[in-house]
Amino acid sequence: MDISTAYKDNNYKIHVAENILKSQLSEYTAQYDNVYYLIDEHVYGIYKNSKLSFIEAPLVVTGGESFKYASPLMHTMEELLAFGIKRNDLIVVIGGGATGDAGGFIASTILRGVDYIHVPTTLLAHDSAIGGKTAINSKHGKNLIGAFYRPKAVIYDLDFLKSLPSSEVLSGFGEVFKHAMIHSPELTEDLFQATKETIDLKTLTPFIIKGIETKMTIVIEDEHEKGSRKFLNLGHTLAHAIEYKYKIPHGQAVMLGIIASLYISNQVYQLEIALDYYVDYMKHHGYPVGLITDMDVDEMLELIKKDKKNHKSDYISYVLFKDENTLTVTDIKVSDLKMMLTKLKERI
Repeated sequence: MDISTAYKDNNYKIHVAENILKSQLSEYTAQYDNVYYLIDEHVYGIYKNSKLSFIEAPLVVTGGESFKYASPLMHTMEELLAFGIKRNDLIVVIGGGATGDAGGFIASTILRGVDYIHVPTTLLAHDSAIGGKTAINSKHGKNLIGAFYRPKAVIYDLDFLKSLPSSEVLSGFGEVFKHAMIHSPELTEDLFQATKETIDLKTLTPFIIKGIETKMTIVIEDEHEKGSRKFLNLGHTLAHAIEYKYKIPHGQAVMLGIIASLYISNQVYQLEIALDYYVDYMKHHGYPVGLITDMDVDEMLELIKKDKKNHKSDYISYVLFKDENTLTVTDIKVSDLKMMLTKLKERI
């Protein structure tokens, strides 16, 4: 299946299907004199003799979040420059969300910008590969250094998902779940029912595609996150703090952040969202809900204050439900948020 963007210009396609990498990629690489492959070391270790055997002399980069820091990033950029990369060359980034974030950032900055294609290999990356956000981390927090830079294409070969460990399936599912919640209560309930007992990748394909379409609709409407694109941060405010502190996979932290967002929505907008329904579901699937009980609220708030989405002193910008169908961005006093997170700890 191909999903096309609908910007005014510089559009690209997201190709989603099984076993499409080599054939689909060749349609693009034939247009360039030189192609450089940046591949996550874990992915390359699994597929170098199978799906990736056609790639000669790739740049194998450190795996996961460890790639999203200045030192490994600069090392890779120096390698590309030593190879003689030119502005009309192509970079192909193969890996999960972290590899795509950092690889896209490299493409956006080296020689002031070269073309790149993102090949996501995880369930989580179905989200991060869409929308042209690139970023690396700082000692002060996640994704604080980055740029908006569209790829030439996204090739999402679903065969890569077959090798994912259960922890990565849980992580990626966090973003699938988030997209369903943003789309509608009906899609969320369909996803609940489809995954009531177990999270099966075969069952998830239509929800993955719907998630890509949901995100694509939003980012086309608001590419630079001035309005509705902020809704894609549902659950992320507390999630980034939990992820940074406890070093758990991003999507697992998002699921915990969604619990917090629902609880705070109930408090701020006097809603009656059945929090236990969500908590029990997440516990059943093995999400580390207990971290909410264990967290130090003051420590979480210090991390949350550094969130790049905040725009007022002593307030935190939070994505909440105003009603069951409507998301909004609400500025919450730090003191009020501290009180609500403290009560949430007791509630869980």
